[in-house]
Amino acid sequence: MQPADVIIRVRNLKKYFELKKGFLSFGGETPFVRAVDDVNLDLRSGEILGLVGESGCGKTTVGRLLTRLEDPTDGYVFFLGRDIALLEGQDIKVFRRNIQMVFQDPYESLNPRTTVLQTISEPLLNHHIVETSEERVEMVVQALEDAGLAPAKEYLNRFPHELSGGQRQRVAIARALVVKPKVIVADEPVSMLDVSIRAGVLNLMLDLRDKYGIPYLFITHDIAVARYISDRLAVMYLGRVVENGETDEVIFKPKHPYTQALISAVPVPDPEAKHGRIKIKGEVPSAADVPLGCRFRPRCPKAFKDCGWQAADFIDWLEEEKRLASDAVLANAVDGLEPGGFILQIKIKDAADAQAVIDSIRNLLDRSRGQHSIVEAVEAVDSALTDRFIEMRCRPMKMSAEELASELLTHIESTVAYKEDDHPMHGIISDIRQEGSRLTVSVGDSDKNMKVVEAFLEDYIRSHRRKDSPEFKGVKNISPDSSRTTVIVTCGDAKEPAKKVAKDVAGHVERCVAGDEGLSTHLFPVTTKGRKVRIRIMGPEDNWTRLESTLRRHFSPEDGGGANVATMVSRIIVKKNKKKATQRVVAVRFIKTDDPPLYDVGGGHMVACYLFRGGSA
Repeated sequence: MQPADVIIRVRNLKKYFELKKGFLSFGGETPFVRAVDDVNLDLRSGEILGLVGESGCGKTTVGRLLTRLEDPTDGYVFFLGRDIALLEGQDIKVFRRNIQMVFQDPYESLNPRTTVLQTISEPLLNHHIVETSEERVEMVVQALEDAGLAPAKEYLNRFPHELSGGQRQRVAIARALVVKPKVIVADEPVSMLDVSIRAGVLNLMLDLRDKYGIPYLFITHDIAVARYISDRLAVMYLGRVVENGETDEVIFKPKHPYTQALISAVPVPDPEAKHGRIKIKGEVPSAADVPLGCRFRPRCPKAFKDCGWQAADFIDWLEEEKRLASDAVLANAVDGLEPGGFILQIKIKDAADAQAVIDSIRNLLDRSRGQHSIVEAVEAVDSALTDRFIEMRCRPMKMSAEELASELLTHIESTVAYKEDDHPMHGIISDIRQEGSRLTVSVGDSDKNMKVVEAFLEDYIRSHRRKDSPEFKGVKNISPDSSRTTVIVTCGDAKEPAKKVAKDVAGHVERCVAGDEGLSTHLFPVTTKGRKVRIRIMGPEDNWTRLESTLRRHFSPEDGGGANVATMVSRIIVKKNKKKATQRVVAVRFIKTDDPPLYDVGGGHMVACYLFRGGSA
């Protein structure tokens, strides 16, 4: 069963903002700013959760997503059992009453043309909470006194310019309190205030939490303020939570190198205390071009081979101490460096010997072992042909009702971890099984949770229809059975569009196909363009022949693989550019690594760092 004290549960939350292209930019993928990228948080009843990090790390965007001021790109925010991104109509209005926000700048968040009474009355009128003006004034007075503005009647007719900064922020807090919300999101509520009055506002927020039991998400860049007010602390870096745990545990026993650097920068008022500041190199990368693998890796003093070194990092390493120029073969043979994720393409001059370049790079790596972890991250060095690629053209795929039910079951089980203790649907959904064209969803404590499960499934199907799974239009009905212990999802025939089929095929190639013939370490990243899948590989002509043979075998009717694999691909061809001569390149491939997940190092102390892969400190 989901713990009763969890009010908000955030899982895999993402928010990408599309960047507008320049007037002369044509084609290519649309660039995005990854403001929030796979954030996981829990906010419990009566607690203050501090969210801390540098400016631009995505803290405020998380707060706006939790209050539904922004819609998420992916992931979910569960508030009292409902995914808020899927709420509509009256449900969203009820939600907005139950979660309020205190903004950073009281000079901007209060209307200069309205009095304090009008400002705090507005949410009461919007949500139809009071019927008479006497009740309205009474509730406003109570909220102002709770916010520390007493006697309240002296402030009712004042305008914002007649208040001090601290009084303005107290009015903003009163406005949030007046509707008696279940959660308050406070975005840097004291950063605009003088240091002399910050403690008063912080103590006020602590007193209100103790009086009403309202949990806060407290967003701040000041880790000292976060320690003072927070019960638990989450540290963000470049759109992700990198450490999360009890405040004292995070402050006094920080595990992530970024958290350690933040804490080391806090001044210590003891001149005799030894307090060495941890220096991290470079600037924060752009959220529009985040590093592959661990995003703190380019600045991390503890990075090792599994952290996700990529081609751009290898170029920087070559430029250090002029490693490229100091090797006679490389200095004379290399015509240019072209980074591309985990693959670096080294262009070779026409008269140069590609094998000599390969040998020189391998010798350089051997001589440098133990000096830098990037050397250990190199997976393969080989030649590559650039005038060709294997193209797989995909067709729309017809799905029977039974196949759609199977696809839907796989989809739900891979994205809704209801069997895990911390998932919002754990204990509410007890089991899901397929029976022909239907899914039978068993409901735990069925009398209480039947409507919750039915609403969740309807929201889930509707959301994915709009996103990347239009074939789920084949879901015909979601309804409880006569016994009121299960919810039945009835499927019909459907059609999966070719564009989505291509993405499925690309994933299948990277997961299954290339490994069959030991080709995975030589494979370039598989790309898709509309209904087409494009594949390149390093090594001699023989590798291309083996790869083509493997693909044809996997995507043929005789293949024993997945039920629909053979029907996905209409054509497999090796395409060569006849107008372009074969460009001579040497490719360096690095270990492909994803962002590290959060590892539990004990007592709910979560750290996103591969140093703690085993879950131990």
